[in-house]
Amino acid sequence: MSARFVRTSLVFLLLGALLSPLAADVLELQQRVIEVFEANRDAVVRVKAAFRSEDGEDGRAHVTLKVGTGFFISKEGHVLVNASRAAGADRVWVEFKGKPYVAEPVGHDRLTNISVLRVVSPPEDFGFIPVDSGTTKPHLGAVVIAISCPLDFEPSPSMGLVSGMENKIGAQVFPTEYIRTSIAVDSGQGGCPILDINGRLLGMTVASIPDMDSSYAMPVEALIRVRDDILFSGHMIHSWMGFRVTEATETDRDSAVYLSSIVEGAPAETAGLREGDVLLSIGGREIANVADVPSAVFFTRANQYTMVKVRRGDEVFEVSVKTLPRPEKDPLIAPQPAAADAGVNPSEESGSGS
Repeated sequence: MSARFVRTSLVFLLLGALLSPLAADVLELQQRVIEVFEANRDAVVRVKAAFRSEDGEDGRAHVTLKVGTGFFISKEGHVLVNASRAAGADRVWVEFKGKPYVAEPVGHDRLTNISVLRVVSPPEDFGFIPVDSGTTKPHLGAVVIAISCPLDFEPSPSMGLVSGMENKIGAQVFPTEYIRTSIAVDSGQGGCPILDINGRLLGMTVASIPDMDSSYAMPVEALIRVRDDILFSGHMIHSWMGFRVTEATETDRDSAVYLSSIVEGAPAETAGLREGDVLLSIGGREIANVADVPSAVFFTRANQYTMVKVRRGDEVFEVSVKTLPRPEKDPLIAPQPAAADAGVNPSEESGSGS
C-alpha cells in the first residue's frame, strides 16, 4: 500500500468526520421543512377572481381572470389574499384540493394590498394558520418557508432566508416595515404565507422584486392591524395627524426629522405641535428618518389618543394627539412613484403613504 494512497484515505476519513455533523444538521433542517409544510398545506388555497368589463373593442363584455394564493386564518373560513387579486372582482372563489368554493369579500385595503374573504361553505377538512400577535421579528439570515400555489399546481413549499427589514425601496415609502426574503413569488404565488422553521406565521407576501428574485412580506403585527379593521369595519381605517415631515442634518447632532408643515385645525395643531419641532417618536416607535413616520402612524388608531415625543429647542416633551381617520384626499400625502419604477412588480404592488 503506497504512502500516497494512505494519505488520500486519511484525507477522506477526516473530511467524512468533519462533514458528518453538517450532514446531520442538513437532514434535520430538511425534516423541519417537511413537517412545517405538512402541518400547514391544508390551510393554503388558490384564489381566483373574475373581473367583468364592458369596454371591449367589439362592444361585448370581457372577463379577466386573476389568480393568487391565499390561506385560511380562522375556523369560520376567513381567507387572506392580496387585494391586487381580489379587490373589485365581480366573482371570487377558492380552490381547495381541486374543488372550487364560493367566497365573498369581507373587505379590502389597496394601500397594504390585503383583502379578507370568507368562504361561504368551507370544506370539512381545511386547516388554518393562526395569526399570533406574540410572534417576534425575525433575525436576518433566519430560514423561512413559503407555501404557495404556483401555476396550476397544488400547494408547494419554498425555502429561503430573511434578507432584510425595510420601510422603503428607492423613493417608494411603504405603509409599514416589510420583511424582505430570498423567496421569489410569481405566477399565482402572491399572497402566500411565510412561516418560520417552527411553523409560526411570520408574514404574508404583498410584493415581488423581480430584479432580485425575492419578495416582500407584511409582518404579522401589521397583518393583525389590517385584519381587525376589515373584520370590524369592512375596510382599513388609516389614522391621520395632519403634518408633513422633512429630514435634515443638524450642525451639532445627527440627522433629524422635522415637522415642516401642519394643516390648520388638524389633530397635530390641536395638540400643540408646531412647525420646526423635531419628531422623536410616535406611539413609542422611534423616528430616525422620514420613512419611519408612515410605519409609526400605521399602528395608531383613528379617534384614539397617541403620544408623540418631540424636541423644541433644548426641551424634549410629549403631547397627546387624538388622531382622525385619514381624509380621502389628504393634502399632505404626495403622490408616490409607480411600483414598477421602484423595482416592485405592479401585479403584486402595495401602496404607500403617511
